[in-house]
Amino acid sequence: MQKGADTPLMRQYLELKGRHPDAILFFRVGDFYEMFFEDAEEASRLLDLTLTSRNNGGAGRVPLAGVPVKAAQEYVQRLIRLGRRVAICEQVEDPAQADGIVKREVVETITPGAVFEEALLDSNQNNFLAAIYARSGTTTAGIAWVDISTGEFGCAVIDRHEIVSELARLDVREILLPRSLESLAETRNTPDSPFGTCPLTLKDDWCFDPEIAGEGLCRHFGVQSLESFGLAESGDGDAVSAAGALLAYLTEIQPGSMRHLRAPRVERPEAILHVDEMTRRNLEIVDVLRPESGGSSLLKVIDHTLTPMGARALRGWLLRPLADAKPIRERHDAVAELLAAGNARKQARAVLRDVRDLERLAGRVGARRAGPRDLLALGSSLLGIPELKSALAELESELMRRTLNGLDALADVADLIGSTIDAEAPATLGEGG
Repeated sequence: MQKGADTPLMRQYLELKGRHPDAILFFRVGDFYEMFFEDAEEASRLLDLTLTSRNNGGAGRVPLAGVPVKAAQEYVQRLIRLGRRVAICEQVEDPAQADGIVKREVVETITPGAVFEEALLDSNQNNFLAAIYARSGTTTAGIAWVDISTGEFGCAVIDRHEIVSELARLDVREILLPRSLESLAETRNTPDSPFGTCPLTLKDDWCFDPEIAGEGLCRHFGVQSLESFGLAESGDGDAVSAAGALLAYLTEIQPGSMRHLRAPRVERPEAILHVDEMTRRNLEIVDVLRPESGGSSLLKVIDHTLTPMGARALRGWLLRPLADAKPIRERHDAVAELLAAGNARKQARAVLRDVRDLERLAGRVGARRAGPRDLLALGSSLLGIPELKSALAELESELMRRTLNGLDALADVADLIGSTIDAEAPATLGEGG
């Protein structure tokens, strides 16, 4: 990075860039996001942008590349697909009211594992960001995973030799590690790396301190004790460390956007059948070994789901087979009942065809990113819940009764959306109407 900064704008830029050294900084200047120095050179190469220069007073000219604000999302998406991080720096005061240089702040950092944009998400698959914590001299490790687009949050204590398999099972998009594992992180993109080509982010080890991590989790979810999540003080420390560090990282890069996260769900090894990566591949559970052969995976054969939530749930069930006999029998009983109740099943499927991705819609609402059409889609989808409960009202299996009793139609929310938002509303508030 160039040291010379002879203009107020460049001094401001360098200060903000110094806080986000691992991200390409989109620095708002009027109707453009501008990038300088190495960021400009990298962006021009990756995005095929024209590389120009800007007058930096006595320090000479600095490399510059820019994109229009209106087209920025497309460029951000391209960078994220390439595994880069993008920090969005906005003008946080009216230039006409500014006393000197306009105040600017980084309002969010977009990473491969922390995205809300539909264009960057596979509707049938989760987009997980995972954190791993392993203490020296132990045979176990803590792992936590979050999909911020749906709010799903899980954690577990696993054997160290299962780390690679777990990361593959989750198909993570980004991995958070303590700096004490930096030497291991340096193996990325090598044949011996447990992380493959997945983007890695390093944070100071104190972020993984179990006491700090536990306090952060309790504070965020408004509970007095981690026992509320089924986490024990003894035995689950590494999982707490990973989960707390992951939550702190997300709160840092997406300030104000994590209210929709569900409380962390703890996976116990005795409840889930561990299937190693090689076995999963050979069984062709979600992917075929030789795509050119035209064969189908188990998931493709049995997936007749009608909603993105159903598709993601089915994929998760196949990759995390149950090991406890009781919930296995409950699922079997529910499937048998649905197979026998042909009319009820057909009515339920007819309703589900009109239900949108409620998990990700709720995620965008919770993160305050929902537009008018998102809310309309949420409202219309909620209207299907009473119909779904009515269609399946006669079912008596334990799992179906528990599931149906747990469905809240949220009639007040559906009514509020229907009565306050024009059915022909545009995609964004800025378009009016």
